Amino acid sequence: MRIISIEKGFTLVELAIVLVIIGIILGAVLKGQELINNAKVKRIQRDLKGLEAMLWTYYDRKNFFPGDCNKDGIIGFNALNNVTGTIPSNNTDPTVDNCSAGGDDDVNRAFSDMRTARVAPYQQPNVVLARHAANGFFNIGYDTVAGVDYNAIFVYNIPAWMAKMIDISIDGIEDGTSGRIRRHDIMDGGDLWPPDTQNDTLVSLAYYFDNTP
Repeated sequence: MRIISIEKGFTLVELAIVLVIIGIILGAVLKGQELINNAKVKRIQRDLKGLEAMLWTYYDRKNFFPGDCNKDGIIGFNALNNVTGTIPSNNTDPTVDNCSAGGDDDVNRAFSDMRTARVAPYQQPNVVLARHAANGFFNIGYDTVAGVDYNAIFVYNIPAWMAKMIDISIDGIEDGTSGRIRRHDIMDGGDLWPPDTQNDTLVSLAYYFDNTP
């Protein structure tokens, strides 16, 4: 007696259910990634505003900004043409590289001055204080726009889409060429952000916290 086996395939209904389930899983993954990305942007912006608050707290105590070693109104670290950022030190003693160490043009001066004054945690190394959520660094100093020096907090090595979100949040527009948030890695004083097709391009920005160019 010969037994005939019948192979049963998926029905259209079963395939539709599988596709729906796959779509739900992909949607959840993409939504989760979006939430993670948004959280990183909010963390960077919160840290940016936190640094600004510390700068103004120091100013209220001393009547000049940290890192303004000669008290001329300009924080001494020169970020002009510094498109990749400078990694601050890991010294636990801030008096090693604060303004008392001499010379304005050092990325550590502002961070270490704030630590020395207990505006920032005294024993927290600058390299920790300056790190942001996208694995880059903040710097504090100045750059020159149309021949005038402006104090700024610089955010280095973030994706363009993050920079655009911060620009819109603070300036209400994502042009990168005007306002308090400007692109820093092509020309000082601002330049256009990359197009949306290049949103993962790493860029840097300047936040002019006390005066807008």
